[in-house]
Amino acid sequence: MARGIDTSAHRGALSAHGRTIAVLGSGLDVIYPPENVKLFAEIKENGAVISEFPPGTPPLAANFPSRNRIISGMSYGVLVVEAGEKSGSLITARLAAEQGREVFAVPGSVEIPTSRGTNKLIKEGAKLIENAEDILEEIIPQLGKMKNLKSPASSTNNNRHTERQPDLTAAEKQIFDLIPEKNIHVDDIITATDAPPADVLGTLMSLELKGLIIQHHGKLFSRRK
Repeated sequence: MARGIDTSAHRGALSAHGRTIAVLGSGLDVIYPPENVKLFAEIKENGAVISEFPPGTPPLAANFPSRNRIISGMSYGVLVVEAGEKSGSLITARLAAEQGREVFAVPGSVEIPTSRGTNKLIKEGAKLIENAEDILEEIIPQLGKMKNLKSPASSTNNNRHTERQPDLTAAEKQIFDLIPEKNIHVDDIITATDAPPADVLGTLMSLELKGLIIQHHGKLFSRRK
C-alpha cells in the first residue's frame, strides 16, 4: 500500500470491482502509509491484507525487499511501470523470473532516471508493455498452466557457481566477503565495516539487486547459494 503506483494499483482494482491483495512490510496492525487507513479497510473487504511480520513491526525500509518475494510468488506476472537503477522493484522482477512468473516492463525515455530500471529489464528479456492487451496476450494462455508450474530456482542455483560473478565496487566486495552462507545480522555487518549504517544498507540492497545475497526476516543476510 505504499504511496504512488502501489496505491494506484489497489484503487484501480477496487474501482473496477475487482479483488486486490496488499502485502505489508510491517505488522498487520501497523497501517503504512497512515493516510491509507480507508484503503486498508476497503482491501480487507474486497481481497486480503497479509504480512509475514509479527504485530507491532514498524515499516522499516529493510522489510520491503524481503516481502517482495511474496508479491512475486503469488502473482501470475509482475509489471514494472517505473524503476530507477537501484529500485526495489528490480528485486521483485528478479524474484518473479526465478519463480517462473512473467516479467513485464513499461519502456521510458533514456533521459528519465526512473525509466533506467525498466529499460534495463526489457534489454534483459522482460516483455515490453504498451497497453493492457499486451499483458492479457501473455497471461491468458498461462492461466491453465500455473498450477503445475515449477520454479526454476533450483536449476538457477545449480548453475550459479559457473556464471560470471557481477562486477562489484570496493564497498560491495567488502560487505559481500563478510556475508557467509549462513545468516549474519545487519548490525554485525555495520560493526565489521565501521561504515555509516545508511551506506551499508544501500550496499546490501545493491548486492540483492545483483542476486548475490538474500535478506531474511529479522534483518539477517546470507549469500545466495
